[in-house]
Amino acid sequence: MTVRTRTGGERAARLSSPPHLFAPTLPRAPTLTNDLVQFARSLQLDSLESAWDIAVSTPDAGETNRYATVIDLLCEKDMASRALGMATAMIEALAGRSETHAALELGFRVMRRSAHNDALAKTVVTLIDKRYADEEWLPVLKTRAGLTTAATVNSILEFDRLRRFTKGHVVYHAAGWNEGSIEGFDAATQEVTVQFASGRREAFPLDTLLTRFKPLDAQDLRAMKMQRMPELRTEAEKNPSGLIRRTAALYRGSITSQQLKSELAPAVISEKDWANFWKRAKAAAAKDPWLKVEGSASRPTFIVRDRPVGLVDEATLSLTHQNDLGQRIGVLRDYLARGEDEEMRTQVMGLAAKVVEQAIEEKKATHAHILDGILFLEEHGLRASVPAAKELRALLVKEDGSLRPAAIDRLATQASREHAVKLLPQALGENWADQCAAILSEWPDSVLENIVDKLTSQGHGAMCLGLYDKVAPYPKRYPLMTYLLGKLYGDGVFDSLEQRPSPMAIGRVLLHLARILNEDRKKNLMHSRLLGRLTSLLSGKRGLLSRSLDGISRDDLAQYLGIAKRSGDDFPSEIVATLDRAVADHYPDLHAKPELPFWEKDQVYTTRVGLRRIKEEYRVLVEEKIPANSKSIGAAAALGDLSENSEWDAAMEEQRNLTGRAQDMDVQLRSVKLIEEQDVPSDRVAPGTKITFVELISGTKHVFRVLGPWDVTDDHTLNYLAPLAQGLLGKTVGELGEMPAPTGAIAVRIDAIELIV
Repeated sequence: MTVRTRTGGERAARLSSPPHLFAPTLPRAPTLTNDLVQFARSLQLDSLESAWDIAVSTPDAGETNRYATVIDLLCEKDMASRALGMATAMIEALAGRSETHAALELGFRVMRRSAHNDALAKTVVTLIDKRYADEEWLPVLKTRAGLTTAATVNSILEFDRLRRFTKGHVVYHAAGWNEGSIEGFDAATQEVTVQFASGRREAFPLDTLLTRFKPLDAQDLRAMKMQRMPELRTEAEKNPSGLIRRTAALYRGSITSQQLKSELAPAVISEKDWANFWKRAKAAAAKDPWLKVEGSASRPTFIVRDRPVGLVDEATLSLTHQNDLGQRIGVLRDYLARGEDEEMRTQVMGLAAKVVEQAIEEKKATHAHILDGILFLEEHGLRASVPAAKELRALLVKEDGSLRPAAIDRLATQASREHAVKLLPQALGENWADQCAAILSEWPDSVLENIVDKLTSQGHGAMCLGLYDKVAPYPKRYPLMTYLLGKLYGDGVFDSLEQRPSPMAIGRVLLHLARILNEDRKKNLMHSRLLGRLTSLLSGKRGLLSRSLDGISRDDLAQYLGIAKRSGDDFPSEIVATLDRAVADHYPDLHAKPELPFWEKDQVYTTRVGLRRIKEEYRVLVEEKIPANSKSIGAAAALGDLSENSEWDAAMEEQRNLTGRAQDMDVQLRSVKLIEEQDVPSDRVAPGTKITFVELISGTKHVFRVLGPWDVTDDHTLNYLAPLAQGLLGKTVGELGEMPAPTGAIAVRIDAIELIV
């Protein structure tokens, strides 16, 4: 007997072909074949042989895939000889009942995946002749496979490959044709006709099909889409996790939720039915021993296992890899989120209770981790032997009785932190509210709002106002606390308190907070969300901003507007609109825009003399210098090799400079305005004036004309666009200005101004 062991390539093929390909599409009631698989998996060999003998006496063609699974399991355990004997007996039993197709498929499967001998090879050849006796292509394929000369394993497996290119099978072309169903095989011409999913129908030489197309297994999702769509839809209804495994085979056994939907919707499952299928599929996958589920609950990734493992077994194994109780509780939370049916969740929580009690008994875990575990149990209706409030007190209270509020962030999840806040009255005793309010600004942002809500719900919200004087001047340091104080103010929590701030004051503080949050929102997601809530507080139903604007003075409203303007163009439009309505109703002059001085407009100003000068320069540039440069380029090109021609390089560089200058001058000339035509003020520094100023430190007096960029022809004329003039424009006599210098800005005083145009 020749025993063939599994190669690395075959093992990879096994991994890439998950068990759904070899199991019935629909779930079955417990049967003898189920027992066979379990006996083989657990290596209960005596029970397996007894059950196999019974199966051989009454073979069932519908269970052929399960018989093959048993053979696979034995071969994986290096029991090829035992597997071969059992397989041979079953093949003969099936053949004896005229189940030729089932016997042959099992024979091919055994020879492909497990063991074989010469006797089995002869049996399979006999079954081939019997099964395909009426097919015209049988002699052609036997000759191609080499079966006509020798019944070897290689020739049998080659025939098995070739028969998948005959009528009724589905082939796949990765480079464009995709999947198609074979409709005909002409034995005389050896041409194969394929009907593709795209609708095209094409005939190919058999050699082309063999080299460029891949035969698809009958259980492949793509093949079933072509030929057995009703079965897929039934599987989606009856066995959704099986459909996940089938689809995952297209992605080497690992598939994301997005990939799953792209393969199944709408071809197999309609868009309107997807939500219902997805809910059932996730629940079934969590219990499927062949599937490992990773990722989040909303976007899981499904991985087909090589061997089946239950969810609780998987969770138990995962716990052994965690270093502390906190990590174990985190793992259990993840598994609980994946177990969507009640039975599975109950099992996970039972495991959690066992883990927590063991940690309490061992007394090695930290208070935070033990509290995490206790709170996890309480969230789901279970109780630990130690009350959660007792552990919370041990976590938060120092030996001197003071609180360490930051310790609450040692809890692993936000759910645990929020649950812990609810237990503060039990943990801290009767004066819990005083203790919490006294250090309110020290609580982490993760629970600060929960603390405030707890105080408010218990009638202690007014205590929070004591923090106003500490927080209001520093909204950037205390953004969330500032918002919460505004929220309490808007909800009327402080209405009975005489020391409460005015609506105008609270509005100003909240506008400053909005400005700060708006500056940070693009780089800080938490600030972006808080800005949205603050905008709603100011402009929504509470209308806190409108309340603060009621009866507001002109100066205070101008302050509000100044805050909004400093906040930029992307400041929330709802806030800006509310302020604009207040201005329009009460102080419309606040929106009056002052007329810009002419020199700040988007024009270039010059005198008539300066304009004539620049036009002449432009003429010389365009009519003389650029044409002369073109001649230089031609002369340089005539010298030969341009790669080492310095004359060429110099001429081309000059061309770039000249044309660039011409373009700039052209733009400037189109926007030029004459200073003589402007209303030049006589009482302030402007283009068209002569000024006298004194350097404050040295006492040096200077006299300059302020004109346009083309008027500067001596050392006593300033270009109004130059940095030297920018710090003086608009100044009046007696005012101070600045002029840049190499050693730093020089302070000057304007002593005289007179018109010169």
